[in-house]
Amino acid sequence: MKRFLVGQNLTPSVRRRQLLGGVAAIPAMLMMAALPRAASAQDDGVKGGFVLSSAMRAIQIRQRVSPNLAHQLQSAADAGLARELHPRAVVHTQGLLPHEQDRDASVQSQEDWRQTLVQALAWCITGNPAYEAKAVAYIDAWVAGYSPSFNPIDEADLVDLLLGFDFVQDRLSPSSIDKTRQLGRQMATGYLGTRRVGDPSTGLNNWQSHRIKLATAGAYLSGDPALVAAVRKGFLAHVSGNIGTDGRTYDFNQRDAMHYVVYDLEPLMMAASMAAAHGDDWYGMASSQGGLAAALRWLEPYAAGDKQHEEFVHSTVRFDARRAAAHVEGYSGLWQREEASNLYWIASRLDPQFTPMASALNAQPVVRALFA
Repeated sequence: MKRFLVGQNLTPSVRRRQLLGGVAAIPAMLMMAALPRAASAQDDGVKGGFVLSSAMRAIQIRQRVSPNLAHQLQSAADAGLARELHPRAVVHTQGLLPHEQDRDASVQSQEDWRQTLVQALAWCITGNPAYEAKAVAYIDAWVAGYSPSFNPIDEADLVDLLLGFDFVQDRLSPSSIDKTRQLGRQMATGYLGTRRVGDPSTGLNNWQSHRIKLATAGAYLSGDPALVAAVRKGFLAHVSGNIGTDGRTYDFNQRDAMHYVVYDLEPLMMAASMAAAHGDDWYGMASSQGGLAAALRWLEPYAAGDKQHEEFVHSTVRFDARRAAAHVEGYSGLWQREEASNLYWIASRLDPQFTPMASALNAQPVVRALFA
């Protein structure tokens, strides 16, 4: 896979921005010509109205995706073309075992969000109008009447719908564009204002990480500098409160599981990636005291397979025991290091020290393409 060319004398902050998706040194008009009617969001920081992928970044993705990866992504998109849409007013899976209440129906709806990104990214790379039409159909169906619940576990993957919007927004009707931006603003204001749902630990653990991710996506989509500033403040506060000086996360201490270390760090790395795409280095800010890098280094021996961990043995959360008793995969036994694949792929685009770890794991095609 092609890499960004990074000057040896650049600062770490600049390197991180280039690795994530800084504009390559070719004329802007030539870049725009390379992608027929790609997402046409402006590229001027907060005012851009995109979450992660500006029009220029979309072009870079096309240029950097290998033929083999493009084929994998096409296969995933093809498999979803005939899939029916499942919009719902309420999506709820948190705290439910498989087949409890309406969890299965909600899982189908959450797959709509993920498929929006699959289809939109496949269209970005191939130009196949079938993928574009499917992504647009998902967005139209969901923004027509969905209101966020502000449960960050239920809505963790709602960000994928907004990431897909980046690629197809100029193919949407003005009404759908406006409704999507309104949804983004709702997400930003709601998740910034929602400090707790459930027990007090949700303000310290992965719940807050997902709140930050969802609020970040909504803030950048809204283009409101005040919302971006507020979520930046929330991001820094959470990194400081969630990650100890030794790199251990609150979630590991609470759940005794690498699964939740990954589930806690991945949304924070996604939020930092969104900020970096807009020229703001949240990952490397001095005020974060290198917390994310420390947490990734702490996890790295386990992700490399040098250390093993028996999952959830000392978890203090009762639902973990329920899932283990129900034989839900991953809630007992040794942790499988492949769970960290996406996390380290994203991290390597912000910090090259994690490139060897990312290369040793096999991130999902959508993640490898989105962060090509």
